[in-house]
Amino acid sequence: MKKIIALFVIMLAFSVNANAQQKAASNQAVAQQQENYKVAAQKDLKALKEVVELEGTQEEAFMNLFTNKHQLLAMDLSQERKDILAQSIESKLTSTLTPEQNKKLATAPGLLKVLSH
Repeated sequence: MKKIIALFVIMLAFSVNANAQQKAASNQAVAQQQENYKVAAQKDLKALKEVVELEGTQEEAFMNLFTNKHQLLAMDLSQERKDILAQSIESKLTSTLTPEQNKKLATAPGLLKVLSH
């Protein structure tokens, strides 16, 4: 009876240890995905900053917007949802920018579409 209990405890210890290692690996994968979203968002922000000079907290707001965009686009969304997301991003971009900044953005014809898709 003692041997059976000891064997059960050893099996339990090894299984808990194996599960802990798998969780650590998945946490690293999530961290890598988050980093990829930030890099993609920085590229979008850089493209916007080449055309429009941002003021105050606009840079941080757009960084959050673009990071969120890339996280949502990484999900398996239907084309209809992607179109709705693009419209939402376009409206947030134009409403956050000042009228002068919107004029500068209008001079780059494809940029708004690139930033929203």
